[in-house]
Formats: sequence, C-alpha cells, structure tokens
Amino acid sequence: MTFPAVRDETSAPYFDALREGRFMLRSCTRCGHVCRPDTLSCSSCHSDELTWVGSAGDGVVVSAVVDHASSPGPTVLALVELCEGPWLASRILDVTTAADVPASTPVRLNIVELVEGEAIPAFVLIT
Repeated sequence: MTFPAVRDETSAPYFDALREGRFMLRSCTRCGHVCRPDTLSCSSCHSDELTWVGSAGDGVVVSAVVDHASSPGPTVLALVELCEGPWLASRILDVTTAADVPASTPVRLNIVELVEGEAIPAFVLIT
C-alpha cells in the first residue's frame, strides 16, 4: 500500500521543487545545520528559522529492509544518509532484496512521479 504524500502550506515549496526535478532540504539560518525536508525546527539549535536549500541527492545506505506486504511486489526500503547530512527513509528502486544494498552502498536520488498525488523521492544505486 502506498500512502500519498500530502501537500500543505509548509511543504508546498518542497513538492514544487520535486515537480521541477529538484530536491530540497531545510537549512537553519541561525546555525547552518541542514535538516530533512519535513523539519519544522532545527534539530541542532531548535530554531524555527529555516530556509530551503538544494541537495545534490547523493548519499549512502545506512540500513535496508524489504517490505513483503507492499503491492505489486516486495519493496526495498532504506535509511539513506545524504551527503549534506540528513537521513531519509525512502524506497530503493531496481533492487529486490536488502542484500542488494548493504550499508555504505552509494545511491542517487530518483524523483518518482505518481499517477495520483505528489512526486516523491526514491533512490537508485550508483554504478
């Protein structure tokens, strides 16, 4: 089962950027810490003064699992540590087992356009 991403006033710039082929993160204007896109306050200094910054979309797998209950078939899900620092939970495309993506495997962002709802980030192996 896939749950559609939900657009609201705070997330609109993120989803607009994804639609344009860009991936954005949040950056604290007070301390410079880079945070996940869904962050409302800095995880380092707790400031709510955040701005949107571009991300290269490259990272490494921290851990991966297989969701055998997903449809139409098993889906590999992973924690990805982006080069900018934040960790994201996301799908890994074009693989079938968690063994295909051991820890430290380099990955690159691939924006997935869904039939319904917003585009979402996923990752592919860097070969």
